[in-house]
Amino acid sequence: MKIRNKIVLLFLIIVSINKGQNFSWPLDSPIIITGNYGELRPNHFHAGIDFSTGGKINKPIYATASGYVSRIKVSATGYGKSIYITHPNGIVSVYAHLNSYNKLIAELVLKKQYELKSFEIDFNLNPNTINITNKEMIGFSGNTGNSTGPHLHFELRNEKTEVPANVLNYFKINDTVKPKLNAIAIYNLADTTMPHVLATLKIKTDKNNLLRLYKDTISLKYNILGLGFSGFDLMRDKGSINNIFAASVTLDNKLIYNHELNNISFADQRYVNEFSEVIEKQKYQRCFIPTLFPKEMYSTYFRKGRIILTDTLVHEITLTVSDEAYNQSVLKFWIKAKKLAPYLPPTIKSNDFVDCTKDFLILKNKLQIFIPANTLYKSTNLIFENTIERSGKLIILPSEANLKSTSIVGFEVPKKYLSVKNKLILNSGVNTFIPINVNDSIFYSVKNFGWFQLNVDTIKPKIKLLYRVTKTKTQKNINSIDFKITDDESGIGKYNLYINDKWALAEYDAKNDLLNYTIDGETPTGNVKFKLEIEDKVKNVNTLNFELDLK
Repeated sequence: MKIRNKIVLLFLIIVSINKGQNFSWPLDSPIIITGNYGELRPNHFHAGIDFSTGGKINKPIYATASGYVSRIKVSATGYGKSIYITHPNGIVSVYAHLNSYNKLIAELVLKKQYELKSFEIDFNLNPNTINITNKEMIGFSGNTGNSTGPHLHFELRNEKTEVPANVLNYFKINDTVKPKLNAIAIYNLADTTMPHVLATLKIKTDKNNLLRLYKDTISLKYNILGLGFSGFDLMRDKGSINNIFAASVTLDNKLIYNHELNNISFADQRYVNEFSEVIEKQKYQRCFIPTLFPKEMYSTYFRKGRIILTDTLVHEITLTVSDEAYNQSVLKFWIKAKKLAPYLPPTIKSNDFVDCTKDFLILKNKLQIFIPANTLYKSTNLIFENTIERSGKLIILPSEANLKSTSIVGFEVPKKYLSVKNKLILNSGVNTFIPINVNDSIFYSVKNFGWFQLNVDTIKPKIKLLYRVTKTKTQKNINSIDFKITDDESGIGKYNLYINDKWALAEYDAKNDLLNYTIDGETPTGNVKFKLEIEDKVKNVNTLNFELDLK
């Protein structure tokens, strides 16, 4: 079946599946999508779509369809303030980074926060606790959690599996703009454990409006190859830059590879590190796969997408990319191998080999490493060096290995650190890992390989007191209290504010290191005692006591 016919068939299947499922836009028009499903984010695929709110907060957010509120989550990171609505058709809609909820939901959230004495909450609701009708206002847009600016993050998930689907399968978008291809990357895949980029080649548009390389025929030293591409998609000529949804590769008119960014489970989010990479400041999608991969993303992967040339003749390659509206861009070029060669031995030389399909446990040089089965996407040799006792350093290679989930690293606590073993953090780049103590040994759940440094965190978090004041002609009124709370070592763990010895709700904005208490009708007046306790992740505590005369 030709690729075009397959795409049409897939479209008809999607239309059939979605028939009778009427979803409304969760925002008033104009609808501007600034981030699409499957975008290549740091350590994850984007699980929904982002709607612009014009750089402002407090835009009304509406239910996309009738249903009931099934989950509410408030977090200082991640999705911030979010709502989950379950619909009769088995879909759950998710609305994230909200600034606030409607009155009914807000009252329930506040009650739960005081019941648990926690700003951060996550709880499920029974059907009929809060019923929602289509287009009912459920909250207001915001910038909470890990949002980098005011917007609405919106998802549609499968109720049973919780796997997010591509939202644009359920909405009609007037999109006639083809994806843009900037460049391709050619990989040498002779070493099965370590892809090597041979070349990146820019793409041009010729006088017939066809995509071409500057040199149509590429002559290579190698014959076991992989293809990657860099590009973007626009939903309108001057719209926001989005990720390319689908790609296929043919070798001499035979389809060898096809992927679509759809139905990516949260368990497979870190696969983005294997699926894509940055080369010369451009992000490339790889059109070949490792040993382990999420099968839902792929319909064809002959020889795992590898272009294996068995002669030194010229062969035709066709790369086709498309968006959710099936606008396509096509690049044809030709390749030939100067010589034929077998697969190469692994780049990393070691007697310690990790089979990615099996559990791996090693105890050597006073170091324990446990890598559960299916943690690595491909098998590899492992090199490690333990100088914890002498220098506090640990090396595990290859640093380029991508982990789907965490591995365990453990060692005996050096004698000089025994008195502070609960304060020993392990740093690797921007990542900080918190200790798990077992007798005189210590373990860390790590999510990367590379270079690690053992450090002692005995420093209390820092607190800086700020006020927000409303001025009138006769007086100044404090209407809000902000606390700048920071911890440069293990990070903020817990925070609790007490007013006249009673727990009070303070909202934590982790990305800005701000803890806020808003003075309202429930705040005591007169000489009021405040106490703030901040604890980091290894239980160093700082306490701030002060009094304010509130009118």
